[in-house]
Amino acid sequence: MTTQPPVPPQAGSPAHRWRHRLFGSLLGQLRLAAFTSVFLGFTAASAFTLLINQQCLLRQQQAGQRLTAGSLTLSLDQSSSDPSPGNASHLRQELDRLSVKERFFWVQHSDGSLVVPRPSSSQTTAFSGLVEQSMAAPKGPWPGPSITPLLIGTDYRLVKDLEGNSYLSHPLHRSAEGSQLWVAEDISPNITTLRTILLGLLGVWILCLVLTLVAISILTRRLLQPLRDLHLMAAGVTSESLATSHLKLERAPLEVAELAGSFNDLLDRLALAWSQQRHFVGLVSHELRNPLMIIGGYLRRLQRRGQNLDPEQMRALATTEAETHRITRMLNDLLDLSRSESGQLQMVLTPVAVDEVLTTACDLARSQLSRPLLLTLPKEAAEGPIKAVAETDRLQQVLLNLIENADKYSPPGRPINLDLSQGAGTLCISVQDQGIGIAPEDIPKVFDRFHRGRNAIEHERGSGLGLSVVKLLVEAMGGSIDVESEIAVGSRFHIHLPAA
Repeated sequence: MTTQPPVPPQAGSPAHRWRHRLFGSLLGQLRLAAFTSVFLGFTAASAFTLLINQQCLLRQQQAGQRLTAGSLTLSLDQSSSDPSPGNASHLRQELDRLSVKERFFWVQHSDGSLVVPRPSSSQTTAFSGLVEQSMAAPKGPWPGPSITPLLIGTDYRLVKDLEGNSYLSHPLHRSAEGSQLWVAEDISPNITTLRTILLGLLGVWILCLVLTLVAISILTRRLLQPLRDLHLMAAGVTSESLATSHLKLERAPLEVAELAGSFNDLLDRLALAWSQQRHFVGLVSHELRNPLMIIGGYLRRLQRRGQNLDPEQMRALATTEAETHRITRMLNDLLDLSRSESGQLQMVLTPVAVDEVLTTACDLARSQLSRPLLLTLPKEAAEGPIKAVAETDRLQQVLLNLIENADKYSPPGRPINLDLSQGAGTLCISVQDQGIGIAPEDIPKVFDRFHRGRNAIEHERGSGLGLSVVKLLVEAMGGSIDVESEIAVGSRFHIHLPAA
């Protein structure tokens, strides 16, 4: 049976977004680094505090044991140096006198024999059983999961009586002859105390971590606020505002202020380069337009007087004139864009008979197109001109650009429809083709400068300026334009102008 590997989270899944927000942003990384550092610091401090408390308790315990067993150590030294019956009896008496339930002593001689205290009638602890457990218990870490070694250390031997009390045993004194005095003390209260300290430390640790996490979140957000402000300011910079856009940050850190200064210097250089580019485009377009107009005039004259030219030469002249006309329109588009960016695009808006402009534009387009061009006017056009606030030449340029665009991306023979309709205070001009259509992902960018859809690039060459100029001129006349399109069905552009 084979197991499938785990599927990684998709790019748009909540887990992926959460992980990207945590690890992909500077704010998330700073918070993670700070919280990890604080977490490790609190953990180390808590463990160190617990270790200090444990060592203090053990030292206090050992000091009390040595103080209690002072006479017993003297008896052990005497008995070891002079193993007479009197000294052995005295050692036994000291063991019986000083050994109680909470703390008892015994002696291990160098030959391995043990001297264990005898419990009194009031004592229920079996000293001999605990002594045997202590001598047989392993020294070092205890097997199985337990927090006891963490609380009392690993240099002692731990045993338990029948009541479940924990005794900590270890050698307390060693005579010159090798006899050892052992002590076993009930450390159940100490373990309870250490556990209480541990629980208290755990509560303080959790509280401090929560408060620290909140403080880190607030501080990191406040520290990175200048960068967020820098991002918002930079996002608002456009080609039109390059010369006047400068980032100004108050109370920003030194590094962010230096970054803002460098960005302002970059804006100045871009503004200068953009200004020079606009000037160059405007100058070249203006200088090329006059020679092209002259060339177009001579081409039209040759065609009118071309009785001695064969059909192939006439087609060549017609193609040359069409290309000259296309380049002239492209130069006009560049000039309009350049004038708009420099604030020199002037519009003289007056009441314009839109139906007459539509008729003129259709007549001009029919002289160059080999496909049907259908114009539909409302019934009100028979009673008088339908007027909108616009400029005649610019509106005609917009219509010719849209008709040329429809012709460029439509199969031969299919008609182009132009409709004029009236609304509440507006006029709507629609230009509809039956061409290749626009992909849904390209519709939001169809009016962007130099943008061309993938199917448009594969179908026809172009500059990507026509529709951007159309939008520029329509908005300069106080109107708006939008588009509806479907692949392999066609596109429909709607021009909305304020009625006169």
